[in-house]
Amino acid sequence: MEKWLSLWSIGQEADLKAFRQIKDAGFVGVEIWAEHVCADDYLEFARQCDLRIGLHLPFHDMNLATPDDSVRDRMLEVNQQWLEKLAEYGGEHAVIHGGQAWSSEEREAALENVRHRLLKLREIAEANHVTLLLENLIPDKLNYGHIVASTVAEWCGLLKGTDIQACLDTGHLAVMGDSLPETINLLGERLASVHYSANDAVADLHLIPENHAELLAALREIDYQGPIVYELNPYKYSLKDILESTSVQELLQMEI
Repeated sequence: MEKWLSLWSIGQEADLKAFRQIKDAGFVGVEIWAEHVCADDYLEFARQCDLRIGLHLPFHDMNLATPDDSVRDRMLEVNQQWLEKLAEYGGEHAVIHGGQAWSSEEREAALENVRHRLLKLREIAEANHVTLLLENLIPDKLNYGHIVASTVAEWCGLLKGTDIQACLDTGHLAVMGDSLPETINLLGERLASVHYSANDAVADLHLIPENHAELLAALREIDYQGPIVYELNPYKYSLKDILESTSVQELLQMEI
C-alpha cells in the first residue's frame, strides 16, 4: 500500500519547500485539488519533487447529474481539460463526484445521466492513460435532492455499469453508516484509492485517524496495493500538524 496526501489538506499557499517536506516525510504521492487557484503551481511542485500525482476533479459547479445541457457540456469540457493536463504531468488517477439530482423525484433520471457521462469521461481518461475513480458521497438526509452515489448499492451499481474503479472515502462511509470492512470486501479489486480521514459519524470533519487497524486489516483481506490518501481539514491542521502527528508518522513508517 502507498501513502499519499490530498493537497486539499495543506490549503492554497504552500510553496516548493512544503512539497519537499511532504516527500521527506515518506509520502510517495499527492492528490491535486483542481478547484485550488494554485493547482497549476502544485502540479509543477509535485513534479519537481518526484511525487506521484493524482487529481480530484472539480465538482462545485460541475454537476455530473445535471439535467441542464449547457451545464453538462461545460462539465465535460472542463473535466476533459483537467484530464489532459493531468496526463502532461504523468498523473495516474482522477477522482470524480457523481453530482446531485435537482430533486429526489429525479433520482432515476439523474443516475442515467451520471452513467452516460461517466462512460464518456472514462473514454477521455483512458485516452490520456489516466484511471477515472468514482467516489462515494454523503446522502442528503432531508431527501430534498439526491446525491450520487450516496448508498453503497447505488455506488456499486454505477461502478459495475460503467466499469469504473472506486475511490472509497472512509469519512463519507462513516456518515453513510456502512461497515468499512464489509464495503471494502464488496468492492474487492474495483477499489483503486482510499481517501482517509476520521469523524464522529455525523459530520464530515476530516480529522486525523488515530487507529489504522480496522482499515489495514480490511485492505489486506483483498490484497489492496493502492494509495491511502490522507484527506484532512486544512482549517484545523497545518502541514506541520499533519507531518508531526504521531498517528500519521505511525502509518508512514509501517511496511504495508
